[in-house]
Amino acid sequence: MPSTPLFDPERFFVERTPSFLGAAGIVYAIGVVSVASGVPLFEQAVGSELSPVSIVAAVLLGGAVGAVGIWAVFTAVVYVLSGLLGGSGSLARTAANVGWGQLPGLLASACTTGGVWLLYLTGGLPTLTPTHAQLPLWLVLFQVTTNAVGYLWIGYLFAYGIREARNLPLRRAAAVAGIVSVGAVAFSLGSLL
Repeated sequence: MPSTPLFDPERFFVERTPSFLGAAGIVYAIGVVSVASGVPLFEQAVGSELSPVSIVAAVLLGGAVGAVGIWAVFTAVVYVLSGLLGGSGSLARTAANVGWGQLPGLLASACTTGGVWLLYLTGGLPTLTPTHAQLPLWLVLFQVTTNAVGYLWIGYLFAYGIREARNLPLRRAAAVAGIVSVGAVAFSLGSLL
């Protein structure tokens, strides 16, 4: 059975040198799926006379911008923190492993976005207006839970990816992964609550 970063990250990162292009694809997919969750909310809050082609283009462009920003921040934080702990290894390999390590984020984003779209398409999404743009508490809690589980899973993958990319003992790599994951969960909580 081939190794997978989702369920056997230790073996995956040891046996492979994850491709930068594959990492870029994962991160871009996360960005697109995440931005797509805002389309129904935007449509409800302000209405839209944009064509479907314009909306798709905006989602694809917004996904790219968000993905590049998050990937760059995660990579920089991992690279600097692991360097402070004695890590060595290339920035390119670090970026590739960080990108592949975000794979659980795609699943978490898909759950959240799927939930929003399901509610929107079935008429169950509460009506939002520019003056009242608060999602229902249960939907916020669902997003918080999904994000927290996703980032903790990302931290698990990051520990092995950082170990291989930065030549660190697993404990030090896990410390860096923990800082990044907990920071991401805290930021996610702050933005949703």
